[in-house]
Amino acid sequence: MEEGMMVLFQLGTFPVTAYALALVAALAAGMMVLFWNCKRKGLKENTAFVMGVLSLPLGLLCARVFYVLCRISLYGEMGFAEAVKMWHGGYALWGAVLGVFLALVLCSKITAQSLVKLADAAVLPGALVIGLCRLAEGLNGEGIGMLVENEALQFFPLAVMNEWEEWYWAIFMAEAVAAFVIFLVLVRKRRQDGEDTKVFVWLFCTCSLLLESLRRDQFLRWLFVRVNQLTAVLVLTGFMVYALVKWLRNKENYRLKTGTVVLCWVVYAALAGACIALEFAVDKSAALPVWACYSLMAVCVACMGLCSYTVMFPKEMVKE
Repeated sequence: MEEGMMVLFQLGTFPVTAYALALVAALAAGMMVLFWNCKRKGLKENTAFVMGVLSLPLGLLCARVFYVLCRISLYGEMGFAEAVKMWHGGYALWGAVLGVFLALVLCSKITAQSLVKLADAAVLPGALVIGLCRLAEGLNGEGIGMLVENEALQFFPLAVMNEWEEWYWAIFMAEAVAAFVIFLVLVRKRRQDGEDTKVFVWLFCTCSLLLESLRRDQFLRWLFVRVNQLTAVLVLTGFMVYALVKWLRNKENYRLKTGTVVLCWVVYAALAGACIALEFAVDKSAALPVWACYSLMAVCVACMGLCSYTVMFPKEMVKE
């Protein structure tokens, strides 16, 4: 079991933690919103039930597999029998996203409905679940940042105190707020098919590029690369490539010019490289203060978001 988890009681031989109960509550809330959103989107009556039945097991399974693969050397030392003990904790957000996507593909086949429409229905409850799960991280000591030395800033929800009365930035609160903001953006108005999914991916991945860098907990990494950051930039880039292909096929119908597209891609790639350099500078550079590194990174991420938005959401030509 992950260190720091608060065990409330035993269910047979399985320990039940406050964190686990919080996750169950988050999933229950997500299911309720899923049923409501499927009805609001005009999907078939049994769609939400099928999506839920498929998403829960596939999401949990893929989240666990993703986590184990990221820490394969650790499980190699402990023995791979430990990997199947899912009650010991250890799940990865992007693995859960993959599992839900697989569930949507299956649901699309079973219910004979568009995968794009199903994805649009799923991202709203998905944003809510992510936000609630981020809040739950505070129950097991995860989602924290660097030490807060300024006493004026040592208060919740800006920071949290550990058992040694040390204060650390509450990054899990910032990530929860970001997810809730995305939820509100998605719920405000109806969009064309596929737009909700693109808005979710654009906002979530862009926020993750900065917020995941602030973590100083047991975050997943491949060698020196933060897994959530790497996955976020790959997913965002993938959606940009898809949008680029779509634009190339119909660019006469859009206001977006070729020079603008090229500039956006060049700037996007350069800023991604700058973020990598700043990530190294946080730990390795004595010349550049940490606050300056993160300030510059925030500017780079904001500009990356602008570039990706320009490519992913090209405006159509006004037809008279």
